[in-house]
Amino acid sequence: MAYLIDGSSHRAGIKNEAQLREYLKNGAAKKLYPNLSDNLRVERRGGTTFKQDIEIIDGETTILISAKKKNIVNKGSFDWVNSSAAVRDVASLIKFASVVSEIRRDKPQYGLAKLRVMGAAYDSICNMTSDELAFLLDKHIKGKNKDMKIIITESNTGKNWEYSFSDSPLYHAIGSMTPEIVIGRGVDSAQVKFRDSNGNLFDYGLRIRVVTNNGISALIGTSDVNKSSTPVVKFQQDNIAGLIDSLGNKIRMF
Repeated sequence: MAYLIDGSSHRAGIKNEAQLREYLKNGAAKKLYPNLSDNLRVERRGGTTFKQDIEIIDGETTILISAKKKNIVNKGSFDWVNSSAAVRDVASLIKFASVVSEIRRDKPQYGLAKLRVMGAAYDSICNMTSDELAFLLDKHIKGKNKDMKIIITESNTGKNWEYSFSDSPLYHAIGSMTPEIVIGRGVDSAQVKFRDSNGNLFDYGLRIRVVTNNGISALIGTSDVNKSSTPVVKFQQDNIAGLIDSLGNKIRMF
């Protein structure tokens, strides 16, 4: 699957957050959370400082919201994690980052640079242990989203869905099952599934991707758009429609 490196996904996300803030301000917040007062505020967060994109603040009550946008929910994915910092957390990703640094220094031709990056990504995914994977999932998904309300917006229809991350099957799987990487046809990505104590394997639509954030041209200094490219690890949510269905009465459409 191709992914965008021209900033369009980021700009679309910011636009979605702005529209969602206005919607929440104009009555949706009170419908979702009827115990809030008329003095509530809806504030923008996000950036490098906050995991939450939006906060609803009412006196001593603060509701944290992570905004996820798709044009159509039964196509594509959204990110749980897109982090350069997480690359420093486990040995398999540190090795990937080391190779990326070597390529940045050597500045080989584009084709060779791409092959080296993709080879290093594949090695990193194949060599990642279950303990490393569990650590990343616990720290960067479960830990950072445990108090989060997730709002998924389908821009094509204007539909929104809201749920508490702590109610999701993924949250409970991270805390109680053993994660496994399942290699498929991808080179720099693979599925993440979960095995319970009885040996059963469960798929919650999670994918790991090991890439550079601005692509190969920026890495070797030939891009006219981006001046640098750093190693990142992504955890993505595939099968968004399946996620919505799996939540049953734990998710609300508004």
